[in-house]
Amino acid sequence: MTWQSVARKDFRDSLRSRWLWVLTALFVVLFAVPPILAFLIENGSIQGSAGQSTDQYLYLMKQETAVLIPLISIVIGYAAITGERESGTLKLMLSLPHSRTDVVLGKVLGRSSVVGISTVLGFVVAAIILLITSLTFKFVNYVLFASLTLLLGLVFVGLAVGISAAVKTGRRAMVTTISFYIVFLVLWSGLAKRVASLLGRYAGVGTAGQVSTILFIRLLNPMTAYKTLVDTILLSSQLDARVLLFNRYLQSTVATILGKPIPIYFSDAFVIVYLLFWLFVPVAVGYYVFDRADL
Repeated sequence: MTWQSVARKDFRDSLRSRWLWVLTALFVVLFAVPPILAFLIENGSIQGSAGQSTDQYLYLMKQETAVLIPLISIVIGYAAITGERESGTLKLMLSLPHSRTDVVLGKVLGRSSVVGISTVLGFVVAAIILLITSLTFKFVNYVLFASLTLLLGLVFVGLAVGISAAVKTGRRAMVTTISFYIVFLVLWSGLAKRVASLLGRYAGVGTAGQVSTILFIRLLNPMTAYKTLVDTILLSSQLDARVLLFNRYLQSTVATILGKPIPIYFSDAFVIVYLLFWLFVPVAVGYYVFDRADL
């Protein structure tokens, strides 16, 4: 009886829940509606996709996926452990040959499987529809985009389960995870600008330093990290993908400051590390608190 058993049970319970089927339907609608509209436009009076490829579809989809995938992952994961604690089944689970490590790891994998299967189904349905349109299907970019989207979902499941392990009630878990989501979605960019402005005012940091500070802080946001990696795939340029994070009046200045090649700490490899930070650190902190909690 190990973490694999916890993950299998958590996933089987999800299969019996309407949440999985609602989630799957939502993903299918999210990914399939745009190519369906493209197909209908092609077969109507407007030839809207002539000479275009699936990269245009992915570029439009990235904003929706960056917003909805984290939110859905949070909904799936926030009560993973607090739900068991409030219902009393957590003590029963731990009375079996399961350690607290098994519970946390099993919950992360079980809830990630739910999000992952739903996401994959959405991408498969969208791909089938895209193949019958006149859009040039760029298979490698499509698979990379789908993989990054799966990773984004896993990251936010890990964040939600980590918080669920650290707090005592479902309400606290929900408030905390939604607070993180709002900060990432609405407040993070303003925070980056504020920090850079303070460094310029009180530490004498110049324009180049302020630009680098803003970019670094923004890339620490998992949503921004995801969109930047997607842009790198679609634009085939790490520099262009980072420049897009600034308004068009600053883009030429930013491009000059970053230069080619861009600093290694702004490279794709490091952006992936920043993204994974929000998976491993919350899970580790949540486990640390959970392992010492009096249940």
